[in-house]
Amino acid sequence: MKPLYLREDTERQRERLAATARHLHRSGWMPGTSGSLSLRSGDAVLITAHDLDKGRMDARDTVLIDPSEGLPLLGETEWPCAETPVHLALHGYLPDCETVVHVRAAGVTTPDVFARGAGHAGPPAAGRNLRCGPGGSMPTMLPALPARPDPGRTADEVRAALDRTAAGAPAALLVADTGVFTWGRDLGEALAALDGVEERSRSPLRPGAAPDPAGWTR
Repeated sequence: MKPLYLREDTERQRERLAATARHLHRSGWMPGTSGSLSLRSGDAVLITAHDLDKGRMDARDTVLIDPSEGLPLLGETEWPCAETPVHLALHGYLPDCETVVHVRAAGVTTPDVFARGAGHAGPPAAGRNLRCGPGGSMPTMLPALPARPDPGRTADEVRAALDRTAAGAPAALLVADTGVFTWGRDLGEALAALDGVEERSRSPLRPGAAPDPAGWTR
């Protein structure tokens, strides 16, 4: 594995990632062990560890990984979350993607919730973009992932799905039975995209108040 450049404030990034996860847990977006977050850290990606309670998450529950292989860097003690292939696909394909947020709150794991909110009858065909008329485009769709997704195949599927995305669609990807992924140039932008998904659905996707992107620092 070749040496990777890491940001000097990596430890601060770990704290920021953990604080954001705890906030999303309190807001109802990440109940229990669900959901995941990632940030670019120089040449590496910092991501939440596998199978942890987001309400109790701290900086030790994050792991630096090689973006090309998805494996922990030397010295890391945790294993990355199961959704890592999707995170890396988004980081690798979108040039301005610095942050990825994945939520799996109640009602955010299947396409039909968006169809109902947008006034459609029944779920759409897998892989198709949902549209809701005056409300604009809905998140890009991706079929359910296998239990152990292949990173290369996942990257190809994510790229193909995003290439099909209609102009004006939100910065969001809905993976069936996995949840919603949003992204941005910082945490605030990714959280704002998450709020946009909820607004476009025209129905609440989870309990509690929406996170306030203005309250988070870059």
